[in-house]
Amino acid sequence: MRPRPPVTAYVTREHPVTGADELLVFDVPGLPEYTAVVTGGGIEEGETVAETAVREVKEEAGIDVLFVRELGVAHDPAGHYVQVTPTERLPETWEHDGRAFRWVPVSTDLELWGRRGDFVGALVRKRVVGYVTRGRELLVFDHKGMPEVPTQVPAGRVDAHEDLERALRREVEEETGVNEIEIVRTLADGKEFKDLFGPGAHESHAFHAVAAPGGPDSWEHAVTGTGMDSGLVYVCRWVPLHECPPLWGDADPLAERLRASITDP
Repeated sequence: MRPRPPVTAYVTREHPVTGADELLVFDVPGLPEYTAVVTGGGIEEGETVAETAVREVKEEAGIDVLFVRELGVAHDPAGHYVQVTPTERLPETWEHDGRAFRWVPVSTDLELWGRRGDFVGALVRKRVVGYVTRGRELLVFDHKGMPEVPTQVPAGRVDAHEDLERALRREVEEETGVNEIEIVRTLADGKEFKDLFGPGAHESHAFHAVAAPGGPDSWEHAVTGTGMDSGLVYVCRWVPLHECPPLWGDADPLAERLRASITDP
């Protein structure tokens, strides 16, 4: 097994319950020096990098995956790093061809065997948070039938090939059905968001966006998209900024910043 093969395939998923981003690794039973290994191997004649990744994962893990993107190329020795994702829901652990597979949380400091972790940091997705206003009202939602879940504003992770603004528009529409917004400004970049709310699993970027006037004051919306919240029903409503409820269970400094800055009715 080469520390850096010609193609290293990062198999990632969203955990079906928690929604956390996870990476597939394997251990070799009886050989503790081979721990937290990711799939990968050589390029066969006539193959593309993407085809190699899909084949290697099938051979080593026994699962089918779809190519997502190439993350980068390392040198000396040369190696391509790609991201792939399973085509179906998989168990938490399984064994295949002498390898014991398991899922681990994606993080920038994840330690992997050999030199196969060179681009693992590229798997850590950014997150967008949308403070959408209609005049001096803020768009919020609650989980229907789940009173223990605090009130929130639209938020979610950025998919591959998306920029921050495109991700924000998608998240707002998926979670609330509001599909006409104008992004006004950045409320907090990754650094400021961390300073305000503390460190999180993702680098979060908050935006102020404005919705078109009119429409209902409250409504129910079935979440769309492919995330873990798909199919849940959110009870959406516009609330006056001066009456904004706690967001995610706490007073929100960015909502307060909007309240102080928006003077027009």
